[in-house]
Amino acid sequence: MKLRIVILIIAIILGIVAVIAVIGYINSIRSTVEEEVEKVEVLVAAENIPKETTVESMLAAESVKKEAIPRKYLANGVLTSLEKYKGYVVAAPINQGEQITTTKFIRPEDIGMSFVVPDGMVAISIPVNEIIGVSNLISVGDYVNVIATFEPTEEKELEEVLDEYLGEEAVSEEILEEFEEETGIAEAITKTLLWNVEVLYIGERVVYKKTVEEEEGTILESTETEEAFEEINTITLAVTPEDSEKIVFTEEMGLVWLALLPIDGIEEEETPGSTFKNILD
Repeated sequence: MKLRIVILIIAIILGIVAVIAVIGYINSIRSTVEEEVEKVEVLVAAENIPKETTVESMLAAESVKKEAIPRKYLANGVLTSLEKYKGYVVAAPINQGEQITTTKFIRPEDIGMSFVVPDGMVAISIPVNEIIGVSNLISVGDYVNVIATFEPTEEKELEEVLDEYLGEEAVSEEILEEFEEETGIAEAITKTLLWNVEVLYIGERVVYKKTVEEEEGTILESTETEEAFEEINTITLAVTPEDSEKIVFTEEMGLVWLALLPIDGIEEEETPGSTFKNILD
């Protein structure tokens, strides 16, 4: 009788142990499954994003969105925010639906640009804003016309400018008249300066300013903070050496505007330029 009781007790104990083991196994499986199916909101590409697109442009165009992805399918280094990547550009094309990871970005200064400059051409950058840059619709590979606007220049200022270009040569009245006649600088004028110019690069970078802490004349720390930065917007164009001089001259003496062209460019034609005299013709 006692033996039966002992056997029964052992059987009950073994049964309890087995039940606990089964429950533990089930809980382990459930935890694993839940972990695998648990979804995490991360950034994915809402559209195809070309190489060298700036983070600022991506955010403005809403090229990225948050999407819930099962944890088991998360890519290494996947991002949930781009705040720390302001001033960076896309290192390689990103396909629509692709997860946005840390390896997708690079600083503009780390990109070599010489390989994209066509033979016989030079790359020149001009500062732009949203208006000059056609509401940020210009992309790398597009073609633009460069439009120049010159304002009337005071004779004294004009003499100083010509002195710089002519060196010791005296600036006579004839030179002034010839210069004004050839450039139209005697009156306000807007004219297409260059046609079908290729856009090599759109620079929208953040230059961080160093903040320095001092104590009794001793520098304690020099750091770069995201709060102290200056944004520089530029568009880099492929032009001939001669045309690069025209752009620089226009930047120094007048204003530069850009006009976005169709994919295949536009046929060049001679335009008279617009002045107060002919604007209403």
